Amino acid sequence: LGELEGLVNNNRIFIDRTKDIGVITREEAINWSLTGPMARASGVARDARKDFPYLCYKDNWDGQGAKAVEFKVPVSQDGDVYARFRVRCEEIRQSLSIIRQLIDRIPEGPVDAFADSKMVKPPKKDVYGSIEGLIQHFELIMSNRGWKTPIAEAYSSVETANGELGYFIVADGTARPWRVKVRPPCFINYSICAKMTEGHMLSDIVAILGSINIVAAELDR
Repeated sequence: LGELEGLVNNNRIFIDRTKDIGVITREEAINWSLTGPMARASGVARDARKDFPYLCYKDNWDGQGAKAVEFKVPVSQDGDVYARFRVRCEEIRQSLSIIRQLIDRIPEGPVDAFADSKMVKPPKKDVYGSIEGLIQHFELIMSNRGWKTPIAEAYSSVETANGELGYFIVADGTARPWRVKVRPPCFINYSICAKMTEGHMLSDIVAILGSINIVAAELDR
């Protein structure tokens, strides 16, 4: 990371191609619902890990009184391609700090949130190797069985490298949701691309698209 920044931070060509290119103001970032580095590079200090703490980002995350991991939210006020680059570099440093805080504290065991309950399908070896596993499997997938949901709606999100990834689910009391809506950060962030390119040269689009860091699968709706 240090070598990368040393290569481009004071590179006249890089700065000329990224400074004042694809500028997004703070007001525009808010109005277009941008999140992640796209918003933070425009002065919007929003991070789901800070604003809506979850897992290791909140106190007592391990059930033994552990304090939430500490990290800073990088923010810039310039809102251009160069600012988004600098914000992303600093976020890599913050991610490294988070890893150092947690690497020796990761609990052992399965990663399923409900691994010890009857709410998830059992491992295939149990399905094929035991009558209990086979029964649990069929209890969950048979249309007239399975667990029932309340008639309600819920939204939950996490902070990803590109911003807020959210899931909105409406349940009608059956085993299948009545509606599911995914909020992928790139789909939202890309929506302002046309506005960002106004008044620029065609070659500037390369830098602008790079600063959005598009995940193409999120655009394939």
